[in-house]
Amino acid sequence: MPDNVMTIDNVERQQRYVEQQEQKGQGLGIVFADAFLRGMRDIGYKNPAWALAEQVDNAVQAGANTVAIRIGYKPGNKTQVKPDMIAVCDNGNGMIPKMISYAVRWGGTDREGDRTGFGRYGYGLPSSAVALAKRYTVFAKTKDTDWHAVTVDIDQLAQVAGDVDKTAELLTARPATLPLWVTRSTGDDKLDMTSVPSGAIILLEDLDRLDQLGGWKKTETLRTKLLQHFGAIYRHLIPERRIFVDGVPTQVVDPLFLMEHGRFFDETRVHAEKVETRTFEVTTSRKTTGKVTLRAAVLPPHFQLADPSEYGVKEKGSKTNNRLDIMKAYNGLLVCREGRHIDTISPRFTKFQNYDANIKIEINFDPELDEFFGLTTAKQQIVITEEMWEKLQHSGKDGGALVALVKSMRARFEELQIELKAKAQNVVTGDAPRPSVLAMEESEKFKGTVQEPTPAQQEAATKNLEEFAASKAETTGQPKEQVLKELAHETTKRRWEVEFLPIPEGPFYRPLALGEQKRLVINTDHPFFAKIFERATLDVRAALEVLLFVVAERELEVSNDAATFYKAERQRWSERLRHALDTLVADETIVNTASMIAEAMHNADGVTIS
Repeated sequence: MPDNVMTIDNVERQQRYVEQQEQKGQGLGIVFADAFLRGMRDIGYKNPAWALAEQVDNAVQAGANTVAIRIGYKPGNKTQVKPDMIAVCDNGNGMIPKMISYAVRWGGTDREGDRTGFGRYGYGLPSSAVALAKRYTVFAKTKDTDWHAVTVDIDQLAQVAGDVDKTAELLTARPATLPLWVTRSTGDDKLDMTSVPSGAIILLEDLDRLDQLGGWKKTETLRTKLLQHFGAIYRHLIPERRIFVDGVPTQVVDPLFLMEHGRFFDETRVHAEKVETRTFEVTTSRKTTGKVTLRAAVLPPHFQLADPSEYGVKEKGSKTNNRLDIMKAYNGLLVCREGRHIDTISPRFTKFQNYDANIKIEINFDPELDEFFGLTTAKQQIVITEEMWEKLQHSGKDGGALVALVKSMRARFEELQIELKAKAQNVVTGDAPRPSVLAMEESEKFKGTVQEPTPAQQEAATKNLEEFAASKAETTGQPKEQVLKELAHETTKRRWEVEFLPIPEGPFYRPLALGEQKRLVINTDHPFFAKIFERATLDVRAALEVLLFVVAERELEVSNDAATFYKAERQRWSERLRHALDTLVADETIVNTASMIAEAMHNADGVTIS
């Protein structure tokens, strides 16, 4: 999500809020009666990930660029199989001491009614905290204040219910020292809470509810599930916002599999096929407007197979890959509010079957349109109004054409099923090397020393080679082992190659390590191909290939954070290039030029050359 649409907390607004509440004479008295607390504890989060996501929302809306979920253990917990405590740490703007006292109250927010970010009602922090723990502490500091804290103990507050003074006393923020284990960073999580100028920590200290959840109470499973859920919920925010779970960085999980830096994008050489969709505006009852944006992708029939070449050959018993669980978990219309995933719902005009897991549609709406998308307090369920359903289904210019979209995507999926049986591999080959390949080979002696490939890089190159061989064997009918042997020899002999492939919503080029070969994949689906490459002379094409080869080679040589940087930045470069080229060279110019060339060839030779 772009920074300019985020609501950034500031001390002045918090101060105004506190003063307004004190002028009302409400103090800090809140009904902490047993029945009320039991009801709020049973608010109905789908799982701990959704509860903790409330606290991540608050951190992001407070301007944090890093959120670290840390897991703690009591001194007597020798095995550390199960966590005793969970802390959500962030480097956002923090809270002034008096604001902490209000933040632990239901409805205690200085962002009430806000339509520019995630939070609106002030229920997220206390509701999510008590949904998991009987006792929690909120630590916070600003640039002008030191760490202060308020501890909420459900049993203790229930005993003084109705006594405003005693409740206020319990909820008064006091100077605090951070627990040592909370300040310690592990793994890739380098957030040092002792040195941040401002920030907040939500410390869940008595995880009685988490202990009751069989699939979540162990540290290992808790970490794994949180990473997957957060990756999907915040797919549009990562990596601009970094979210760590027990020292492990959260990676994007895009159920549409269109984000190249997302998990399992390169699980196999089969990629998602982007589908053109619509964006339309809606006027609210307040006479304001907001946008609804649709995003869609068709996942080919062999998308979820560990070995895509088995499709149509080995119908039963084929192993599936890591994509399948995500496809099944998000089988429906994916609804996001301001880029934050909320719910997966069924369309009202048709029933999604199991095979519909291969068609993915995302609906993203502006917070200004909340009245049309019934958002629950826990931000995990959407109920779309009748009026909005009509707009989504409508095929006119002010509608989403959702009915037609689903129909066309199902039809496309069926086409792919037929095409797969006779699909040819689109690889540029030939006896004579390309001029760019010769240039790269000749100039390699001037390159200098480079670091040896890491085991992970070698494994990825070998995996790519095996998948490429499997796909080629499927096309030619040759034994896979024979194709692999020949391909290994070919890629060892020819260390550079160029390939042209459509990569929907992908960058204008991609590097690929294919055994010993460094392969440059040029995306024919990006305007770079039609508006620059195809229009260039042969020598300019060779020069462009050399340019991309040099950049691609460097990406294939780096690892870890540098590799992630290249993947994410390539996507950004490509989007910027796409928009710039669309402005520079209109699509109709390409069509007209192609028509003129074809007509000239036809007039000169009497035949049309394509």
